[in-house]
Amino acid sequence: MSVTLIEHLPWLCALVATLAALELLRRLRRAQWQLGAAAPDANSVARALDHALAAGRIGNWHYEWSETSLAWSDEVFAIYARDRSLGEPPMSEAILAYHPDDRAKVRRAVRRALDHGEDFDFHARLLNEAGEMRNILVRGTCRHGKDGAITGVLGFIIDLGLTEPPTR
Repeated sequence: MSVTLIEHLPWLCALVATLAALELLRRLRRAQWQLGAAAPDANSVARALDHALAAGRIGNWHYEWSETSLAWSDEVFAIYARDRSLGEPPMSEAILAYHPDDRAKVRRAVRRALDHGEDFDFHARLLNEAGEMRNILVRGTCRHGKDGAITGVLGFIIDLGLTEPPTR
């Protein structure tokens, strides 16, 4: 009784396919482990950056034409002393928080950015919802779509501290 190789071909193919599937599974598990090992590093870098920004009292925000709304980081909420559950105010309301003498400067900077793509930075005074007058530095840069059109503004607000109360 002799057995030919052709009779075992289906078994050999099944064995090769099983070994290939096991190798793919091994590679997938290794890749998943490597991604899992890298994720805490990425998360720790993001946490460290958030802590550094909070320690420096630096918040970031962006305004998109398509959404016509602001998006604030936690630190912007802290600088404005605004309850996060209220959400971000409309742009017009956010500008009203600036000292009356500074509002025109803020409006001009944002308008030039949105209309002409001009980046900006300015010092201003902000009256936050806790009633504190804060000195701030605001920097903004335009965001552009693939076609080069302005899509919005990305900005940073840096809290420089309380203003000195006027002396009498």
